[in-house]
Amino acid sequence: MNTITPLRTAIVAILCLTASLSAQAQTSTNSLAPREGFWVVESQPKSRNCLVRFYTNDQKLIYEETVHCKLNVARTHTKRQLNVALERAMFVWNATHQVPTDRQWVAVQFEK
Repeated sequence: MNTITPLRTAIVAILCLTASLSAQAQTSTNSLAPREGFWVVESQPKSRNCLVRFYTNDQKLIYEETVHCKLNVARTHTKRQLNVALERAMFVWNATHQVPTDRQWVAVQFEK
């Protein structure tokens, strides 16, 4: 009887540890979400251009740019690059509260 209780305790501890590790692994995959604001990519079916718009969390447009290539937003790399450009736009917006023009923040991220 004395050996069953420590065995049960060990099994419960292992199960709790496994559950906590799997929960941490799931939260690390959400790191592709931007810290502040969000972006929207629009494209026409027969066009090679995409329109990228950046917004604040309050849905206020802070930047838009036409990119002369198709963007596959399902790709992790594309999401990361758009988040980098969004961070730049958010930085300028927070400093000036003006929509910047004649910038190429998105295009620069996708140059080869």
